[in-house]
Amino acid sequence: MKHRRYLLPLLLVGLFILTSCQKTINTKTELKDNTEAVITELKLQKKQLTIIENTYNQLQQQMPEAQKKNPDTNLLEDQDSKVYSLNQKAQAATDQVADSQKKIEKINARLKNTATKKLTNLPNSSILQLTQALHIVQLDHESFNKFMTAYKKDQTALYKHAPELLTEENNELDELISQNTQYLGAVNQQLEILQVNINSSLTNAKKLLTALK
Repeated sequence: MKHRRYLLPLLLVGLFILTSCQKTINTKTELKDNTEAVITELKLQKKQLTIIENTYNQLQQQMPEAQKKNPDTNLLEDQDSKVYSLNQKAQAATDQVADSQKKIEKINARLKNTATKKLTNLPNSSILQLTQALHIVQLDHESFNKFMTAYKKDQTALYKHAPELLTEENNELDELISQNTQYLGAVNQQLEILQVNINSSLTNAKKLLTALK
């Protein structure tokens, strides 16, 4: 009986959270506020995605010269190294993008719910166009995260083995650097796609604001 007593409040809390995330936007003021929030987050993402691309490209250029200057060091773990600071900067930008995307997805869930209601006082066609554009951006983020995970895993292995490979007379280190560069190239392609579709979402969001005037 005690378990049942505690279970009901937990279920009610969970239901409240779920329904609040999917709450319908009923007024033009609410819709305007949510659309402006989307625009703010999309602009933040554009800025941080540019930082990610530029910073990882700078980091990649550090190899192998930085490793030759510090032959016994894992540069990803050496807090005094340029590689470490660049990697931390890129990771911070990546984290900001992830947090921003969570906010957008919550707003888009409400926008989708509003679009299905087809309220007569709201520009439903413009809402639907924005939700579709944001969904494409969401799918792009999922692809980007997969490529980024693969790149980071390969990057960790590269810097872990670099000190020992640097002392050996073979091409294995060069091959690992080349492999990691290819992973980064794939990440950069995903970044380009994201930027294009974020621009499309921004255009749709601005059109929605215009329709609300």
